Amino acid sequence: MTPTPASPTAPAAASDSGDDRFAIQCEVLRLSVRPIGPVLLVQYLLNCGVAALFAWQYSLTRALVWIALVTGVTVMRGFFPQRLPEPFTPGTLREAQRTHTLRTAIWELAHGLAGVLLFNPASADLQLLLGLILMGMTLSSAFSVSFYTPATQLAITLLLAPIIVTGLWMGAPVMMAVAVIGIGLIAMMWKLVAERSRQLEENIGLRLNERTLREQALAGLRASEHAQAERLRFFSAANHDLRQPVMAIGLQAEVLRQQLNNGADMEAVQHTVGSLARAQQALEGLTNQLLEIGRIEAAVDPLRPAAVALAPLLQELARQAGDGRVLVRCPRDAIAWSDTVSLRRVLANLVDNAVKFTPRGRVLLAVRARRRGAGRAWRVEVRDSGIGIAADAQQRVFNDFEQIGNVERNLQRGHGLGLAIVRRLAAHLGIAVSLRSAPGRGSVFSFELPAAPEGAVVATRPAAVAQNDGDEAARTPLRPGLAVLVVEDNTVVADSLSALLLQWEVEPRVYASAAEALALADLRALDAALCDIRLPGALDGIALAEKLQRQKPSLAIALISADINEATQRLAAERGWHALRKPVQPDELRGVLLKAQLLRG
Repeated sequence: MTPTPASPTAPAAASDSGDDRFAIQCEVLRLSVRPIGPVLLVQYLLNCGVAALFAWQYSLTRALVWIALVTGVTVMRGFFPQRLPEPFTPGTLREAQRTHTLRTAIWELAHGLAGVLLFNPASADLQLLLGLILMGMTLSSAFSVSFYTPATQLAITLLLAPIIVTGLWMGAPVMMAVAVIGIGLIAMMWKLVAERSRQLEENIGLRLNERTLREQALAGLRASEHAQAERLRFFSAANHDLRQPVMAIGLQAEVLRQQLNNGADMEAVQHTVGSLARAQQALEGLTNQLLEIGRIEAAVDPLRPAAVALAPLLQELARQAGDGRVLVRCPRDAIAWSDTVSLRRVLANLVDNAVKFTPRGRVLLAVRARRRGAGRAWRVEVRDSGIGIAADAQQRVFNDFEQIGNVERNLQRGHGLGLAIVRRLAAHLGIAVSLRSAPGRGSVFSFELPAAPEGAVVATRPAAVAQNDGDEAARTPLRPGLAVLVVEDNTVVADSLSALLLQWEVEPRVYASAAEALALADLRALDAALCDIRLPGALDGIALAEKLQRQKPSLAIALISADINEATQRLAAERGWHALRKPVQPDELRGVLLKAQLLRG
């Protein structure tokens, strides 16, 4: 789940360097074999002039033989160029380099044979002239025959070797001196060619890097534009769905005000209050889902892989679904290796989705053992007999605000974010959620989890028991007269909390800051404290709770915030506090007061 630290970066760097070197070599070879028609024509005309000169001064036959060889290789290079494979592979590149080297060697050897065919043993002047001409050809070839270093170096050698050998063997003393100079020229040209090739490769590398950076920048720009468009679409859809319950709450509040003014009967008032509660629940559900998506994308909750017993987890989810509609079929020894919290959220969203879109019938949570290479894995399936999903819509159901079976946008059937959360969580966990479905035949969402290593300690969930205990305690009546400290800087929230507490015959002591509460409240008379975490001044809600606990250890304390995170929940559990997420549910608040009542005796 969590990436293992990989300290050695040298292999990756070497791989990148190898890729760059391969790309440079491919480009060098492409430059070497590209057509050079005008240059070939000029070279051929010069060769014809050399052949005519030696035909006049020395031998027509030998000159014709040499120009015939030159004509052959010129036709080969001009009309039958080397064809390169596309795309290159390391194997095809090496083969193409060998072919290019052979063709270049044949080309220059044909020119170099002038050192044998046009060599006149009887004339030192013609020997010297021929040597100078071939040296000039060498200088020309070094910069035109190829950009591939081995091919160019071999070409220079084959061009000068015949005149050097012949000059040393049959030449006049001055020609022997020229031959020795030719040997030095070969060595010098080898070095110049290597240096030129190195500079060319550096330039090609810079150009390739520039092109890569430009492509990456363009890709990043396109990705940014796409992400911006997706964010705009997401927030537009979120704005639309957020406004619906807000609008419903505003309208129902106005209806309730008029009903109370007009003395409407209790049934009508209760109906309006129920509508207000449903709109508030829809608004809370949507804000919770939006917050969850934000936390997933920000990766604020690190993965903590552990051994997870699947059977108890699935049984718990089935009980929470209620009505006995969710069945579980899971081996007792099914223990997976995953992040417990994220896995639970994936399964909870899949179960919730299956129940919502299965008006009749049941939902099955099934687990089967699978083989994954040399180890084991567990395949988890959420099967329903609901409305099903057409093939062309199966990818879209994982998009934000996408609901295939809820075209009327009924808020009681969710907002189309459950499977979008599943998609994000699955990517975070490194699992792939697959879907099989057909209209009218239900759906099967499935994924695989690696089995836990042998001997791994199974994570437990005491929170489920605590929740059941809390449900039982919620039915216990509250005794009047409890004194509750409320520290909340938002006057609307403070007034609402105070009104509910007064309705329960609880005595609220309301303050807007921690400093004000510590200075004015009679802490000894308090039974409970509700502390908003974000408070004005130097002390926040957590610091206030610590001071209150030191002064009165028996005080029941609840931290309240819209962004209760895992760290805050862990801190509250360690200190024996409650952690309530805004909007606070009346039952949760009642649970805090019941604990205070118990402590009061």
